[in-house]
Amino acid sequence: METLTLKTQIRNKNEKIKKLKEIKQIGWVIYGKKTEPISIKFNYSDFLKIFRKTWKSNILNLSIGKKSIEVIVYAIQKEAISWDFFHIDFYAITRWVKLQTNISLKFIWESQAVKQWNILEEHMKNIEIKCLPMNLVKEFEIDLSKLKEVWDSIRVSELEIDKDKYEILSNLDDMIVSVTKPAKVEEKDIEVTESDTTTPEEEETKKEEKK
Repeated sequence: METLTLKTQIRNKNEKIKKLKEIKQIGWVIYGKKTEPISIKFNYSDFLKIFRKTWKSNILNLSIGKKSIEVIVYAIQKEAISWDFFHIDFYAITRWVKLQTNISLKFIWESQAVKQWNILEEHMKNIEIKCLPMNLVKEFEIDLSKLKEVWDSIRVSELEIDKDKYEILSNLDDMIVSVTKPAKVEEKDIEVTESDTTTPEEEETKKEEKK
């Protein structure tokens, strides 16, 4: 697994987040079981380039002067309108101590049942696991070709991963993906009535008949 490096600096307590943003810098905090909280700042664009590669699947090496700390991106918050990063929690890791995180699920191949005009329902986007930092991966693959008939499903317990490396914390009975029938469209009889509109000639005929 690739380890990426980000150059950072210690952030002074008097430095406001708003002022840092004006000079294209971001200020966040590092947490960890064996690490006291550390306030840092770094270049926004530098982090963005790395984040596109790593998300939560890579170990990130934060360089703080002569010191370096290995972390993972633990949680993020973004601005509602601009979608810029608003807050990020870094979690300091220890190489040989297991950590708890979520791994994304990637659906691959095609279901024969879906090809027959049935509906694929995705119930989960990620799964919670516990593993050593060195075993972190970007995603777990789910083979949809195993869904051959309507009502077939894949549950967490059926996830094909190395159980020696990954301890699954999500409920094993939870359904990851399933195939269902499309909803029936009820056809309602539409009553067609003739128009009561008459032509001028027909109106004249009716008047003559009344006389």
